[in-house]
Amino acid sequence: MTMIEALQIDCVELTGPASGQGVMHVTSYHAQPQGYLNGGATLAFGEILSGMLSNQLIRDDQFAVGQSVTANHMRPMKAEGNLIAKGQLLLQGKTSHVWRFDMYDESNRLISQVTVTCAIVPKNR
Repeated sequence: MTMIEALQIDCVELTGPASGQGVMHVTSYHAQPQGYLNGGATLAFGEILSGMLSNQLIRDDQFAVGQSVTANHMRPMKAEGNLIAKGQLLLQGKTSHVWRFDMYDESNRLISQVTVTCAIVPKNR
């Protein structure tokens, strides 16, 4: 099982030349002991999503790897329902991409904002 499968991430798609989105189906698997979404799952979602989106934008002989992830958690979310990420590509350089994701619950409340820097590296490295 991959981390993408374990975290139940899907619906990943580019929505424009510098934007994308994805969904993480949140269950008790994603919960901290108090029953709320664990911030670590949110960061992993952001890093996975940024890599998947960047990989759609770069050459076939390259791939994106997470280099830095930061987050601000705005409000707690019960570990149920969907976490919807809407992202903007802030920097599309030759060797790095920077994504910023606003992550919302199903009621469109901002849960977290995650920024990810991806290194763009050659596949034959």
